[in-house]
Amino acid sequence: MSGKADVQPSGPRLWRNSKMIHVLSNGACNEYRGRAAKEAIISRLTDWPEARRVATEICDFYGEYLQHHEDTALSSSHYEIELQHEPIALQYARIELQLGTLRTAEALLHELLHLNTRMRGYPIGEKFWIPSELDRYAHHISAIYPIIGNLLEHELIIDVFLGLGFDKANFLGCLSPAPDYQHLASKFKVSLGFREEIGFSWWCLEYFRHWVSTRHWVGDEADIYADSALYWGSKVYPGLQDAAKQIRQLIESGAIQDSKQYPFHVNTLLRFMKVPKFTEWASIKTGGYGKPRAIRLTQKVDDWMSHHCSRLMDNRAEEEKH
Repeated sequence: MSGKADVQPSGPRLWRNSKMIHVLSNGACNEYRGRAAKEAIISRLTDWPEARRVATEICDFYGEYLQHHEDTALSSSHYEIELQHEPIALQYARIELQLGTLRTAEALLHELLHLNTRMRGYPIGEKFWIPSELDRYAHHISAIYPIIGNLLEHELIIDVFLGLGFDKANFLGCLSPAPDYQHLASKFKVSLGFREEIGFSWWCLEYFRHWVSTRHWVGDEADIYADSALYWGSKVYPGLQDAAKQIRQLIESGAIQDSKQYPFHVNTLLRFMKVPKFTEWASIKTGGYGKPRAIRLTQKVDDWMSHHCSRLMDNRAEEEKH
């Protein structure tokens, strides 16, 4: 096997271990594309004129590349953007909407706003490199990226969601339940056999996914889960406390809201979590005849500047300890 593995992640999705929320009916399943997808989406937002306007703009942007699937059998709603990597091209943008819940319109808008982040200039992490010594963990590492991307995008879309008149209580359908962290902390290294870097990344992700959800969820469950992950994870990896502080500082600073610096700040977060950084990014722009097209971005911040900025953030965090 070569020195490094080039891995291309699939489109971002919601964390798959989420609990199923209450379904009121069964049996409906519909699939739409292009203009039919737009009509189906707009019809679901009849009572929300401003949301319909935003949804229309999003549907028009993706045009014939838009796919919409709705089904009562789904356990949650999610979205996906599929890219062809060589040469770079948009394959489709897809929403899968869970029907029969008490928040169908809210779930639909939520996923539409994820698609809208591309229209707002936020790029997609397209490729990353996994060192050869971590090849055996490639599956675990690859699964981290879409989870982080989805959670970060919640930071980008929640204000728009609220600004369109929707209730924060309906921004998320449910929280992903926490495992038994105390049990995992006692068995972690032996049962999973992970190298230190992979185990540390897993605990960072567990803390991050709960902590960042405290900013998007109404209720104290996310706080309880985050505190538990941090407490027990720190028993296994004491450095988790510092990483958690750096993660909080980065998100609370609002730095990721800057679309032009978004790749840098996402890679900074990955560095805190000891996850391999993205090496290539892609954006989606309106091309000829109004069709969206994917464009591979060139790195505008050289390695020295990235390292310099990272050291400044580390120094600032170190100063705040004292």
